Amino acid sequence: MPDRVLKRFAPSTLIGGLAGGVALVVYLLTMALDLTSSNFGGDGGELITAAVTLGISHPPGYPTYVLIGKLFSLLPIGSMALRFNLFSALAMATAVGFVSATAYESLAGSRSARPAALATGLAFAFTPLVWSQAVITEVYALNCAFLSIYLWALIGRNSSALSGFMLGLSITTHLTSLLMLPMGVALTKRGRRGLLFFTVALGLLPLLALPLLARLGSPVVWGDPTTWSGWWWLVSGQLYRANLSLPPFANFLHPLSFFSHTILTQYALIGWLFIILGVPVNRLGSLRTIWLLATAAIYAIFTLFYTTNDATVLLLPALLVLSPLLAAGLACVGRWSLLLPLALLILNFQSQNLRHEQPIRPWVEATLQQVPQNAILLTPGDQSIFLLWYFQHVEGQRPDLILVDANLLAFDWYRENISLRYPDLQGLGQDDLAKFMTLNTINRPVCTISVETPELELTTLSDYCTNQDRPIE
Repeated sequence: MPDRVLKRFAPSTLIGGLAGGVALVVYLLTMALDLTSSNFGGDGGELITAAVTLGISHPPGYPTYVLIGKLFSLLPIGSMALRFNLFSALAMATAVGFVSATAYESLAGSRSARPAALATGLAFAFTPLVWSQAVITEVYALNCAFLSIYLWALIGRNSSALSGFMLGLSITTHLTSLLMLPMGVALTKRGRRGLLFFTVALGLLPLLALPLLARLGSPVVWGDPTTWSGWWWLVSGQLYRANLSLPPFANFLHPLSFFSHTILTQYALIGWLFIILGVPVNRLGSLRTIWLLATAAIYAIFTLFYTTNDATVLLLPALLVLSPLLAAGLACVGRWSLLLPLALLILNFQSQNLRHEQPIRPWVEATLQQVPQNAILLTPGDQSIFLLWYFQHVEGQRPDLILVDANLLAFDWYRENISLRYPDLQGLGQDDLAKFMTLNTINRPVCTISVETPELELTTLSDYCTNQDRPIE
């Protein structure tokens, strides 16, 4: 009976399922149990709040993440933060499964196809970048899941419809997925490119949900997608265009050095030798090989010139597209290929294990307890306001407080949203923080809080409330 059942499944399905299952077990053992700032996880509080309240996250809005995340928020297990960390673990395990399936298909009947495909998926799973995003709340795991299916459909199954649809969905989970489009067009037969573009458009449909989400009353709504210009500002990510720039040569050497080190450590050096070996020995054909390498290079160049502290995470799709070449190289050593993921598992387990990390929760809750009743709490940017949105709007802590971010006050849409939510607030007609504080101090305590969360060091630098007798310590 088991043999009959197994025969119903393609070998690539079995290999993919095994790789994804092993990866998921490891991710669950190392997953953060609550909100975390590790692994560039500072957006977690905002993403969860937007999903739970059906709002709009920071540009480009991430409607697909919000809608699927809403379903995960309904799971009757653990805290809300735990559910969304689980969301990431499942999404990345899905990506691992499809990486193995694609690797198996790309080896085209090689005698070492099964161990090499399994090793490829697990090696991808246990690279530091991939693992880091599988154990926290972020959008990258879901993006990898969609892109892995896109690559499987494009390379393994030659399905224009599925590859196009998955590419469209992946763009709604991260705009850098547009960098995959040239490869998709080049590797799709001319007669089927119309179908490819049509299904990409279908995959982009969640972006049309943004105007509806903007009207549902969520406390997290970026921009004003109810107008054409506001919608385009949001989905095109115009807010972050300044981050993409060519730095002066004198300032370029340090990020280049860090970038190179990050890349080389992903496969513990030896894995890159197998990728290089896979270039001449793979069975993909020259056109596919060239486009896999070119797409990885495009992502690498984009990441290098994207000047943010978390830019290295944008390399994830580059690792993804190189996986068929890694598989070809690993196939040369047969079962010995499984030593690579084992080595990566051992080398990276301690650094990626967030199960026992220092929690943010006690610090945030202690801070909230010190704020006087009905106060306006001013925050200085993403790290602080995202955390406080989660604790207030998801867990219901301190609903009496009015959370206002000083940086976001620069945007007309934000001031309008705040004024609609709290009609008694004054001084929201223009971007004037000093005037806002002066006018509202008359009726409420106005508290300013500075929050820094580099790595896991949480310190309150300067907390002070006006219209009360004592500062917050």
